[in-house]
Amino acid sequence: MKFNKQQMLVVTLFIVVGLLPSACGTTQPKTVTIGVVNLAPVLNPIFDGFKTGMTELGYIEGENVTYIYEGPVGSIDKLEPAIQNLLDSDVDLVLSISTPATQAAQRVTVGTDVPVVFVPMTDPVAAGVVQSLSHPGGNVTGVTFGASEARRLEWLLKMAPNVKRIYVPYNPDDESPVIALARVSEAASKLGVELVLREARNSDEITAAIEAIPDDVDAIFLLPDSLMVSRASDFVAATLDLNLPFAVPGDEEVEAGALISYSMNFHASGEQAARLADQILKGTKPADLPVETTEFFLVINLQTAEAIGLDIPDQILRQADTIIR
Repeated sequence: MKFNKQQMLVVTLFIVVGLLPSACGTTQPKTVTIGVVNLAPVLNPIFDGFKTGMTELGYIEGENVTYIYEGPVGSIDKLEPAIQNLLDSDVDLVLSISTPATQAAQRVTVGTDVPVVFVPMTDPVAAGVVQSLSHPGGNVTGVTFGASEARRLEWLLKMAPNVKRIYVPYNPDDESPVIALARVSEAASKLGVELVLREARNSDEITAAIEAIPDDVDAIFLLPDSLMVSRASDFVAATLDLNLPFAVPGDEEVEAGALISYSMNFHASGEQAARLADQILKGTKPADLPVETTEFFLVINLQTAEAIGLDIPDQILRQADTIIR
């Protein structure tokens, strides 16, 4: 079939227009598949927030985005197999929830072009996940919250100035609480308080740690530790029985009866991670996408304060983002 000059021009234009999206490399795929790996049930609200954020950005589940999520894996040793299963399903992006999940995702995705967005991490630089917050390098970026831990200790001491010895149970196999402990220890030294440490690697050891709360401690402080936070309700019961102030890393634990948290909001941080995922799916490289820091919120349970006989000054209450009365 022969074409005249005008017909050839039309054909050429159709070809050029058809090639433009792939040439630009920034067009969102018609359908994307996102794999999710999460360590603990307590972190599920992060995924809920992520899906909310993605929906607001135009990713409608069942239409142009599919999520592969088998639920919390429950233990660190199950993370890598779970992530490999996601890669075998040909996901376009991995959402890793928690520091251990992110470290596992980084190891499993080495040598692939699969990007990883994490939320939350205490310190992604110290954990070896990114080169720096401003220039992550590699295939990983996300949302961090580490700066809040030392500040939370300060808030606890403002509310309970008589506290001198603080019980800190933690899982030494999880780098998130280990990194946070270094920051909190430095702050404790400056503030003139002593940390009484107790290692606990599994549920039985946590039970033992709760049953063996020292008689001479004045408060209990949980680090950002998925394993420990999963037993927050048991710690709440013990601290109320002993009239001890209890500082936790999340507002949900405060709603359950802990005294104070100064930290991110899980749902909001998930939405924040969604904005990063959107940029990556539209062509931005994780290596060039700076790690973001979450907003921090001060939450106080006034009912708990009254129950343990703690009088919190109005000056502090006025600075709280949320007060549970």
